[in-house]
Amino acid sequence: MKSVLLIRHTKSDWNSSPADFDRPIREDRKEDTRLIAKEIRKKGFKPDYIAASPARRTLQTAKIICDEWDYKFADIVQDRSLYESSTLEILSHLQGLDKKPKNAVVICHNPSITDFVNRYTNTGVDNVPTTGAVLITFDTDDWRSIDAGGKLEWFLKPKELRK
Repeated sequence: MKSVLLIRHTKSDWNSSPADFDRPIREDRKEDTRLIAKEIRKKGFKPDYIAASPARRTLQTAKIICDEWDYKFADIVQDRSLYESSTLEILSHLQGLDKKPKNAVVICHNPSITDFVNRYTNTGVDNVPTTGAVLITFDTDDWRSIDAGGKLEWFLKPKELRK
């Protein structure tokens, strides 16, 4: 069994930088990231691999999550193909993993996250919001054989956790 946890970056600050790649997360939304990370930890998910887009906001999101999970930030794999990625680029990244990681995390952007959920599970998701997290499991022991038979295990949204 292989699991991938897709996390969309935290809401970015549109007033801080004209370049999309360099936009930081909004200070007032950092708590969303902590809330999601804590909820994932409560659910018992333990990653053994984390990859992220190298955009500033995804790395800031990853840093907060790593702090909450006691995961070494320096061990995160930064993959430029996860910035402005397609569903197939996320799939290609995962299929490039060796067999060892069981629980992978990919922190990146929309629309590729929402598209991935809709293409590789039988669930229809309108939108994965900023800091949203989706866990998908695949009944295989090899990342190269993950396919459209994934099962959506859970879908966390910060807005629902704040209630």
